[in-house]
Parts: sequence; structure tokens; C-alpha cells
Amino acid sequence: HLSIRRQRQMCIRDSLIEAFDVALPEEDFDTVGGFIAHEMGHVPRRGEVYETAGLRFVVLHTKGGAVKWFKVSPLEAVTQAG
Repeated sequence: HLSIRRQRQMCIRDSLIEAFDVALPEEDFDTVGGFIAHEMGHVPRRGEVYETAGLRFVVLHTKGGAVKWFKVSPLEAVTQAG
């Protein structure tokens, strides 16, 4: 289990790259939800899954039209566990 807590000046993209050693698109988003909504073309709902750049994002909790909690896993770990 990996938990990411980021410093205010560090963008979420950099946090994910540092934590998972992956390459992500150059866009700068303030939240994982913003990044995933941009990639999916809509605000994700609870239970939706999105995979990109070797990571799997699972929406765990939404509130007021915003995603509050995501589970982020490297795809290789998902494959090994599945």
C-alpha cells in the first residue's frame, strides 16, 4: 500500500512520477481527479477504473461532483495479484 502526500508546490503529476517511476503527460493538474477527468472526458464516478502510463486509478469516493479518493496501483502489481 502506498500513500502519497504532496507538498503544496509539487504538482500531482510530479508526485505520481516520483512515487511510481512512470511517465505521464506534460499537463499540470492540481488533483488526480482533474487529471483523470481530463483523460476520460468526464468526471469519473465511484467504481470507475482508468488505466494510463502503467497505472490503474480506481475511484473510491466522490462528493459534490468531485473525486475525493482514488486508489492508484501500478499495473504490474494488479496483474500479479489478479
